[in-house]
Amino acid sequence: MIRSISSISMSRPAHRAAVTALVLLLTAALTAACGVLQRPAPPLRTFHFMAGYKPQANLPFVGVYVAQQKGYFKEEGLDVQISHSTGQGEHLKLVLQGGVDVTTADSDSVLARRADGLPVVAIATLGQRGQQVLAVLDSSEIRSPKDFEGKSVGYKIYQSPDYLAMLALAGVDRSKIQEVSVGFDPRILAAGKIDVDPVFESNEPDTLARLGSPTRLFRPSDYGVPTLGLTYMTRQDLVDKDAPSLERFLKAALHGIQDAKDNPEAATDIVMQFAPSEDREHQLNMLKVEVEMSDGPVTREKGLGFTTAAQWQAYHDSLLAYGGISKPVDVNTVFTTKMLENIYRGGRLVWP
Repeated sequence: MIRSISSISMSRPAHRAAVTALVLLLTAALTAACGVLQRPAPPLRTFHFMAGYKPQANLPFVGVYVAQQKGYFKEEGLDVQISHSTGQGEHLKLVLQGGVDVTTADSDSVLARRADGLPVVAIATLGQRGQQVLAVLDSSEIRSPKDFEGKSVGYKIYQSPDYLAMLALAGVDRSKIQEVSVGFDPRILAAGKIDVDPVFESNEPDTLARLGSPTRLFRPSDYGVPTLGLTYMTRQDLVDKDAPSLERFLKAALHGIQDAKDNPEAATDIVMQFAPSEDREHQLNMLKVEVEMSDGPVTREKGLGFTTAAQWQAYHDSLLAYGGISKPVDVNTVFTTKMLENIYRGGRLVWP
């Protein structure tokens, strides 16, 4: 028997029921999917960063400023609160007390504090050489450290270990030098009141040039003195208990520094949002000098922020020999690269 098409077709009531069931099924699926898509993101981890000085274009400050303004910290799940030390070692105290997660400090300060028994750790080193250098006016007859003999040489608070090491390695008779306490105003050099002035390389030379007094610089590192510069520093228990947050902080901040290296003009515009009373061109110069100081054989191979135990040991030994630290310390407790190793591949920062 041949059945008619109408006899094998679904009845209208049954058809409507099937369509209704299908619609309900699709609606339920879409609702479930939307629920997954609309699930709130986990809360950001509040993270406190305190720069070790006033707002300005020091390279570790700039990395944080840029990462904050461009949303890199939020991409890494961090709500970073930025503040600046008011002096008297406030940033060190707050890091140790737990009120600040990361601050900045010179490498010699990290070594000195470890020698004092304080559990601080450098988690990235952004200065591949030290900040302090010796400046003479461009018109000066001084051409080498040996020429310091018979001249007046300033010091800010005390004669730095790097300066003393340079004199020794250059064969200078220190007894023939008149050493003078000069504080932090570089105009004393421009006024001719001293012959040699200790300066921060990224700061005072540009200030003096703007005053019409260009300078020449004597870097201790050029005379065989091992030095290191600014670091991101934290406390040991945070490294032990919350390395992932430190890793995310470094990843965003170093990405910010890379942006600053690629476009220093744009990065300086961001700096000026944090330091509106500063001179923009001076800040731009500071940034460019510190970018140059962040470069070295180790960073070219491994990436920005890396140092080796050999670098820290050589610097440690020089500081110990010239009064920069009170006693020997194990340099492997002073710094770590374990967070950096997780965010670099083949010498390049992994982003995002």
